[in-house]
Amino acid sequence: MLLVATAYYHSTGLAGLEDALSNTSLPIFLVEGIPVLWLFFSWHLFVVAVPLLWLAVRLPNWSVPVALFCGVVVLGDFLWVFSVAGWFPGTIVLAVIAVSILLASIMLKRDANAVAK
Repeated sequence: MLLVATAYYHSTGLAGLEDALSNTSLPIFLVEGIPVLWLFFSWHLFVVAVPLLWLAVRLPNWSVPVALFCGVVVLGDFLWVFSVAGWFPGTIVLAVIAVSILLASIMLKRDANAVAK
């Protein structure tokens, strides 16, 4: 749910971003392209959240690899955003989400091993 909330919150900044870009001397390519990238990142967070929400509801037998994959994707997002922007609330949230997903996948793996015994 935190990923969905983050995706929504990120998408709400689009109007302010477009206003800020309209008052710059950036080339038109960047003025038109940056909002698309902004929305793409919001969409990306939502797409990563969908399988995790499915896992939370159904807990299928393939939950561990999917959770690990999603955790690694969010960890990659954190590393990329941190390399570009440094520490700010968005990178902190991404770090918390990545650690949470990876810990959840470890716990799922441990639970799956306990059930198999």
